[in-house]
Amino acid sequence: MIIWGWNKKTRKVIGTIGMQMCKFCNIQSLWQLCIVRTWFTLFFIPIIPYGKSYQISCPGCNSYYELTKEQFSDLKARLAAGETAPNAPPASDVADSEKYQGKTETQINYLKAMEEAQRED
Repeated sequence: MIIWGWNKKTRKVIGTIGMQMCKFCNIQSLWQLCIVRTWFTLFFIPIIPYGKSYQISCPGCNSYYELTKEQFSDLKARLAAGETAPNAPPASDVADSEKYQGKTETQINYLKAMEEAQRED
């Protein structure tokens, strides 16, 4: 008996493009530039890719906006050149945002205090 399927999706994150407010989850976060591939599966293992789409997505709720290949290429080139979106925070803030993503303000403050205490030791 052969078990096959389709519509298995994988998402590859290329980079973050800047802070945006999500209209679905109402959270401001660093949106991600992604390539999404759709696969044919055999025994639940992705075998043959048959679809490809480009999108920017909210890391909080995974909602997304489709991009054309030209728009995707333009954004990817900007990321490779080190350009940031006009509303993007400085690189040090980006690292902190990714590090503390999904945490409450209280949790972030606690983690920062613990890191500072470890540096003092």
